[in-house]
Amino acid sequence: MSLHMRPAKPSEADALSALTRRSKGYWGYEPSVLDRMGGTPAVGVAEIRAGGVVVAERDGTVLGYYQVTGTPPDGELADMFLEPEAIGTGLGRALWEHAVGWARLAGYRSLRWESDPNAEPFYLRMGAERIGEREVAPGRVLPAMRVTLGAAHGHGTSASAAPPPP
Repeated sequence: MSLHMRPAKPSEADALSALTRRSKGYWGYEPSVLDRMGGTPAVGVAEIRAGGVVVAERDGTVLGYYQVTGTPPDGELADMFLEPEAIGTGLGRALWEHAVGWARLAGYRSLRWESDPNAEPFYLRMGAERIGEREVAPGRVLPAMRVTLGAAHGHGTSASAAPPPP
């Protein structure tokens, strides 16, 4: 069946936080490291109610989600996570294209975020640029990323690909 994008439901907050942990675990982080990375829910009920959290599902199963936050014109791609078995299947590109299209229609001209180092190559392929980095723990540096949405460039940034806001 086809992939369906829809706004997240407040009742899905715990499931999305668990999905986030599984997604981070895909990259081989030890459980103790995962515990330090995320002691609080990745996505709370309040964030879902505020809007900007979109899930991708197939056959009623949530396979990933993204969250865009902030006030236009500049926002943040606060989260974008996939179930481990969906990594490498094209779902990341589909979520990215939806997030960029949604953000453009919502009035954003750019999105910024800190990427997991393992996900940086994906974002670069999607047309984002590395604008810096931040050390979050000894030996752990997160790339600071940005994508400009004002012009049609990169993957998924054409206005024709833009879905309606959730």
